[in-house]
Parts: sequence; C-alpha cells; structure tokens
Amino acid sequence: MRHADTKGYAYSREDVDARSLANLYAQYLGNVFTHEMKPLEVEILVAELGEGDRPDQLYHIAYEGTITDEERFAVLGGDAETITERVGAAWQADWDLANALKAATAALAGPDRTLAAGDLEVATLSRGNGRRTFRRVADTELAQLLA
Repeated sequence: MRHADTKGYAYSREDVDARSLANLYAQYLGNVFTHEMKPLEVEILVAELGEGDRPDQLYHIAYEGTITDEERFAVLGGDAETITERVGAAWQADWDLANALKAATAALAGPDRTLAAGDLEVATLSRGNGRRTFRRVADTELAQLLA
C-alpha cells in the first residue's frame, strides 16, 4: 500500500488504479516464489469500481505472480474450480445482493452441507459509500439476506 500512498500523493488519487497495484503485487509474489526458500502461498484479489465510463476491474493474483483479469466474479482459495463452476452455472447479471449471496453461499457449501450466516464473513463494494467503497455486512443483516 505504500506504493499507492506514494503515487497518490505525488500525482493524484485517481492515478492509483487496480492494474498498477495488481502488477506490483504480482511482481513481488513472483520474486518471492522464484527466489525465496519458503515462498508465500497466498492469492490476492484487487478490485476497482470504475467511475464514469471506466469499467469495474477484478484482478486475481496467484501465489506465483500470475495475474488473471476476471470478468463477472472471482473465486480464490481451495477447490476454486468447483466453486467457480457452481457460481457460473447459477450466474445472473441482474442479481440483487440477497440472491447473489444465496447463490455464492450455496456454491461454497456444495451439495453435501449448508452454511449459515455465522459461518461466513461478507463484505461488499459499493459506489454509494463516498470515498470508502468497502462495507462489511453485519451478521444480523447477513442472516436477513440469506433467509
């Protein structure tokens, strides 16, 4: 984040974008993966809400530094391929938050178990929050959305 702060202060806040941050993270992870004795095994999702005519951006950075430009959604972590297939099969472009959460929770749980609101941590990105676009969904709100 020091890169974002430095670039934002040196130029302007608008000059800090998701692609440059994703490239920086990918470069760092790639260097650690190839040069360190114990590489990091992390995945990073960099998201940018587009303003005006700029589209939203999602960049998935894998542990070895590979960047994937995601389209509609991204799944990170274990069993990501299976969960991605489940979300993709249920995908609807006009989902509201409740329907998106129900589908994502069902995809994450799979056919053999169920997940309750207490099993999840959920946050959203929203253009309506001013400069702070990240918002955690409280447990009580999450329970209502999943009901």
